[in-house]
Amino acid sequence: VSLDKHDEQVLQEFGAELARVPEILEVYLVTGEFDYLLKVAVSGTRGYEKFLSGTLYKLPYIRQSKSTFTLRCLKKAHSIFP
Repeated sequence: VSLDKHDEQVLQEFGAELARVPEILEVYLVTGEFDYLLKVAVSGTRGYEKFLSGTLYKLPYIRQSKSTFTLRCLKKAHSIFP
């Protein structure tokens, strides 16, 4: 997700909005072309379409979004430290 504004108040408000959405499991502030990476759990493509139109796109400050779907997990580690 990319935002159209980036002041501290906007970041606080947007973060609070994301925290209220049950389908959003994880949120990361990232660098690069987009501002946030969201991990979302929904039921299939219809569930995702409903999430986009009924929830995500109704949040304030969103300029654009891009979706990527995982096909399978090849490795999952939580730490490189023992």
